[in-house]
Amino acid sequence: MTKGTLLHNNRLLGALALAAFAAALAVSQMQGGVSMELGELMLRVQPHQEGGLLVSFIKAS
Repeated sequence: MTKGTLLHNNRLLGALALAAFAAALAVSQMQGGVSMELGELMLRVQPHQEGGLLVSFIKAS
């Protein structure tokens, strides 16, 4: 594998992560909250009382 291919793959993985995060934000705004758990890390997006969104990253034990 060449360095260019590895860099290209890292960009694709980063883009996929950003797309998943953007989808979580969109769903949270429409339905009032969403949480995703990947291994020991949980991402929770909830609407805030004063407007906006509350984004939490929680490490499960």
